[in-house]
Amino acid sequence: MGWVGSGTGTGLDAWNPTSMLTFEGTQLQGTEAIMGKLRSVGTVKHTVKSMDVQPSANPSAIVLFITGSIQIGGDNPLHFCEMFQLVSTGPGAYYVHNDVFRLNYGL
Repeated sequence: MGWVGSGTGTGLDAWNPTSMLTFEGTQLQGTEAIMGKLRSVGTVKHTVKSMDVQPSANPSAIVLFITGSIQIGGDNPLHFCEMFQLVSTGPGAYYVHNDVFRLNYGL
């Protein structure tokens, strides 16, 4: 798939019941709702152009902003931006608490 947490093939390790995804203006909460949406998009390929990382107000979290291109199902690549907050669940372990994804048309 290509989204955060999909390295295992399921993505279930990256999300939890309090996680929220806003995907092109549609808000989804919880592991199953989020994974259902990501699976419905189909096969994707990301090319990251830039990534900015900042500490969060929560000392065990970080905020990331990513720009790049995404190719969905072999179609022409589209520009995207994505912001998400990773929260630590232990040493070296994180889950996605917030994720906002938008395609950038007309660039």
